[in-house]
Amino acid sequence: MSPVIKGIGNCSLKPKCSHYDITAKLMPNLTLRDVPADLHQWLKEQAGAHRRSLSREAIVQLDTLRNLPASRPDADLRLARIRAIATRTARLPVVDDRAEADILGLGADGLPN
Repeated sequence: MSPVIKGIGNCSLKPKCSHYDITAKLMPNLTLRDVPADLHQWLKEQAGAHRRSLSREAIVQLDTLRNLPASRPDADLRLARIRAIATRTARLPVVDDRAEADILGLGADGLPN
């Protein structure tokens, strides 16, 4: 007869029971405070749609976000796009030999004529 080990509450768990694993590592906990109401509602709806607990849905959403490819901040991305446009336009042929001020109709002071 195997020894009985006290478990949670009134439950007695045997060493071979799947609920009792002496080698299992404890999972860290995370507490979120001041969650905006609309975000909480959205997460709750997602959890219901996926038949998950709110906690499990938050973990799945964070894990999905973690696995997305890393991206640069928006400012760097915009700058890269601007540089790409400048590079492409620099390769275009010149179709008008006039100075920019002449094309735009600007006087010597840089103001419109």
